[in-house]
Amino acid sequence: MLLCVGLVSCDKNEANTQVALKSGTYTGEFSRFNPDGRCTPTPVTLVIQNNSFNGFSDLTKSPAIGAGVYKLTGAEIEFTDQRVWTDEFDWTYVLNGKYKFKTIGDEVIIVRMYANQTTDVYKLHWQDPATILNSRNTAESVQTTEE
Repeated sequence: MLLCVGLVSCDKNEANTQVALKSGTYTGEFSRFNPDGRCTPTPVTLVIQNNSFNGFSDLTKSPAIGAGVYKLTGAEIEFTDQRVWTDEFDWTYVLNGKYKFKTIGDEVIIVRMYANQTTDVYKLHWQDPATILNSRNTAESVQTTEE
């Protein structure tokens, strides 16, 4: 929890200079930190293409990453989800609205704090397409030689 608060306070003093995120696939974890200190991490994937996004979570709707557009302003990122959602779950899990935002190399940290002291943190790492392609080719090569 202290790490999350530190990231948010850093964002207030440091502005990201980039106008858009690097296009591609980001993988990592979503964690919701509750006021009692409990945290439930979930693997997530976020795909950025120009100023659009889409993605998914390993757990259904926890978080709920749909599809839409985003805008960066200084140390803030605002997602506008354009998907239609059903009402049987907590919509605070939808990646939508304003978040604090920070990049460190290929890592992206996205944080939202709520009035009740709950904090959502997305810690994501950009996946270099060349690296992904090389690892797939290596895996296919190993399977072919073993057969």
